[in-house]
Amino acid sequence: MVGSAHRARVAAELRRMREDLGVPGEEVAVALGWSQSKVSRIENARIAVSTRDLATLLHYYGVSEEVRAELLAVSAEDEGVGGAWLVRAGGVTRRQGEVAAVETRVRSIRQYYPLMVPGQLQSPEYALAYTRSGGWPNPEAIVSRRMARQALLREDDGPAYAALLDARAFLAWPGSREAILSQLEYLRLRAELPKVSIRIIPLGVDRTASAVVPFTLYDFRAESSPRVVFVESQTADLYLSAPGDVETYSSLFDALATDALSPEDSLEHLASLTRYIEDLEDPRSMDGGRDES
Repeated sequence: MVGSAHRARVAAELRRMREDLGVPGEEVAVALGWSQSKVSRIENARIAVSTRDLATLLHYYGVSEEVRAELLAVSAEDEGVGGAWLVRAGGVTRRQGEVAAVETRVRSIRQYYPLMVPGQLQSPEYALAYTRSGGWPNPEAIVSRRMARQALLREDDGPAYAALLDARAFLAWPGSREAILSQLEYLRLRAELPKVSIRIIPLGVDRTASAVVPFTLYDFRAESSPRVVFVESQTADLYLSAPGDVETYSSLFDALATDALSPEDSLEHLASLTRYIEDLEDPRSMDGGRDES
C-alpha cells in the first residue's frame, strides 16, 4: 500500500507540473523520445516511474532542487534503490520556464559550501560569472531562473535556511573583482531575511571538522518523505537518503558550525573581506620582481 501511495503521489505531481507549464503530453513524449502512452501511464500511476525516468522528467520540467530531491527520494524508496543514487545532471533545463505552482514542502535547508557561494545566496553578477566560467550553456537563462528561485526564502511559509560558507570562497572568485564585491553586499542583504542564517568559517581558525565536498541537507514537512543529502557536481548529482548517511552529514554540519562565526560576527567578517578585496592589487599587473632590463 505504501508503494501504491507513493506512486500515486508522484504521478499526481508530474501531471500537475506538466499542466502548469501548459505542455501537452505528446510534446513531452516527442522531446524525451518516449511514447505518448508511456507519459499517460506514468501520470495515471498505471506503471511505476523509474528513478532515471523521473529525473529526466523533472529536469525537462525545470523543477527546483528541493522538490526534485523530495520526489526522487520517494520514488527511489518505492523502487527499492537503497539509500544512494546518482542522477545525470543536465545543466540548464530543456525548457526555459520553470514549474511555478508546486508548493514548497521543504521544512529546512542546510548547506555547506567551501569554495563558492550557493545559488540561494548568489548575486546576479556572481551567478553570471560563475555559470560562464563553469562552461554551462545559456548562462543568462540559468541566472534568470536562479534569481526567480531565490523568492523561496522570502515567502512567509518558506523553509528555514542555514548556510555555512568557508572564507576561502571569497578569495578565489569567478569573473571580475566587481562580481565578488557585489556578492559580498548581496550576502548582507540575504542575511537580513527572517529565516536565513549565514555563518562564515574564517581563515586561520583551528579547524575541528572538515568536509570533502559541499553538500545540502533537506528536511521535508511530509513525514513520508525521507530526509535527503544532495551533492552536486558538474555532470552528475548524488542523492543520499539512507538514515545513516543523512545522520553523518547532519552531524558533520553541526561540527562545521562550531568552527564558524556567529551570524552577527559573520557580517562583520564580510565587511573586513570587502575592505581586503578592495585593497588587493591585480597579480597580473605585477612583474614578480623580475628585472626586465
